[in-house]
Amino acid sequence: MAINKNSFAFTVYLGGLGILPPLSIDMGLPALSSIATSLHTTPGMSALTLSLFLAGFAVAPIVGGPCADRFGRRPVLLCGCLLFALAAIACTFAPTIEILLAFRLIQGIGAGAAAVLSMVVVRDLFEGNEARARLSYVSILRSLGPMIAPTIGAWLLTFSNWRWIYGLLAFAGVVLLIVTERGFAESAKHDRVPFTLSALKASYAEVISHRVSFGYAAVNALVFGGMFAYVSNSPLLMIQSFGLSNQMFGYLFAGTAMGIMLGAFVNGKLSERNIAHTKPLFAGLLLACIATTVNVALTLLGLAAPWTLLPCLFLYTFSAGLIASNCTHGCLHPMPRIAGVASAVLTFTQMVVGAVSSAIVAFLYNGSALAMTGIMAAFIYSAAAVYFLCVRPAEKKC
Repeated sequence: MAINKNSFAFTVYLGGLGILPPLSIDMGLPALSSIATSLHTTPGMSALTLSLFLAGFAVAPIVGGPCADRFGRRPVLLCGCLLFALAAIACTFAPTIEILLAFRLIQGIGAGAAAVLSMVVVRDLFEGNEARARLSYVSILRSLGPMIAPTIGAWLLTFSNWRWIYGLLAFAGVVLLIVTERGFAESAKHDRVPFTLSALKASYAEVISHRVSFGYAAVNALVFGGMFAYVSNSPLLMIQSFGLSNQMFGYLFAGTAMGIMLGAFVNGKLSERNIAHTKPLFAGLLLACIATTVNVALTLLGLAAPWTLLPCLFLYTFSAGLIASNCTHGCLHPMPRIAGVASAVLTFTQMVVGAVSSAIVAFLYNGSALAMTGIMAAFIYSAAAVYFLCVRPAEKKC
């Protein structure tokens, strides 16, 4: 029996698909040294379990999105969950680092296919403010992953070894596979798009040339570029430069992650009250611009410290929670026939911009907070410029 699309269980199911990547990445963080010791390799090789998973996750939407437009959402979701579960089982029993790395790549592909389609399913089944509200609530569940995953991984390591982490991921994959097979009915109602090279080129060109759809993808990517600057640089800045303990940094990071959840919750409630999406978008961009400007000023004045930067870091993540679901809906809504391709563009641009942001911050970092705060400001001001100069004018003409 199919799960009722309006039920809380359906939202939890979509959130479960979306939470696979952060669980798969962050649960393994405490186990990297244990993996290196157990498999007689170097810490650098064990760290590749994260890199290869991310590589698979980045590639999956490019293929999975068009496949979902051609064959339907259900077959691709089933294949993604199956790949994820089988790869996690193989990782659990991997005898060498080479085998572990190979299956982590496959696991990333499976997680990427499942996670990207959770947004597409919302586009298929809901319209307007209802879609934005549902995307916000799914985002809240997805945001739980980075908060709880390292704790779960560390807890498992206290009474077992690193293989139990992948065993738990395999169990999650099997559960989602069963729920998809038993409870998910095909959501795509449009005519199927041919799966040919010319059709793929035409579909991607249609999304990229659409000022509203691609514009929202760009705004989303730039906002998260600012977020990735914080995520990638904050451990070095807060622990090495500012002297926070690992535990205290964990509390700080979890607190700012709560900002995303709170922002998504507020956006969901506003959408349920039929508040136009432009209002939370405008508010989110304005608040984020103010937050980054204040933190840059604090840095230039020599006042940067964890407790002075934290309020505006929280304000930034809260703003990202307000913005993200509206950008996702804005990107997918104009493309009902090729929502899978639009979702692939949305995800891929976010990954690319996030990687570029992280690289720039790493290159510029010299022990000061300016690399992080400055790059965050540059990205959010760029996002605001794209929205107000390109997306909003084009949206008014539609």
